[in-house]
Amino acid sequence: MPIRLETPVATLAEPIHAWRTWTLVGSRDGSRVRLAPIAGDGMPWPPGRPAEAKCTRHRSHVRPELACTCGLHAVESPDELRRTRDPAVLGTVALWGRIVEHEHGFRAALAYPQRLRLLCYLCFTLWGRNGPGDCEVVVRHRGGRMVPLCGPHLELSRRYRYRVPRILSARAIESELLATYAVDPLRELARAN
Repeated sequence: MPIRLETPVATLAEPIHAWRTWTLVGSRDGSRVRLAPIAGDGMPWPPGRPAEAKCTRHRSHVRPELACTCGLHAVESPDELRRTRDPAVLGTVALWGRIVEHEHGFRAALAYPQRLRLLCYLCFTLWGRNGPGDCEVVVRHRGGRMVPLCGPHLELSRRYRYRVPRILSARAIESELLATYAVDPLRELARAN
């Protein structure tokens, strides 16, 4: 059921639950992992407290501003995220405070993840043929970023790389991620119609 605000801008005390993707950053051994935005300032989302919207263009206006693109973005359906560039984590997020509704979803002043799961971004992009996260994933560590890949896509990645990157256990990384943010795993992913 679509969520609709009475006006395009509202201030809410009760959260709206929506969908979002993140990249994953962390230590080489996987003992410290953080969610990071795919676009924007790249600062990791803080564990244990809400992420707060920032605006890099206009530091003085209220965030999110209707006439700007600032805010913490999320959408109503996971289908809308398939065009996301290189996601590593899919999840639901609670949005509250000042919220701007737009054609593709919401921009909020405050947000915190609710349920998370690692995903092979290539399977997620090709969701028409394969369900996202229906495959077993491993995590490739490359330059501070952690990239979950399923077995076949990891093998494809190895064919086009000169050296084999460090591989970490996806279960261990996901467990660390869930513990860091004190959230539940996203188990079932029903495709939105």
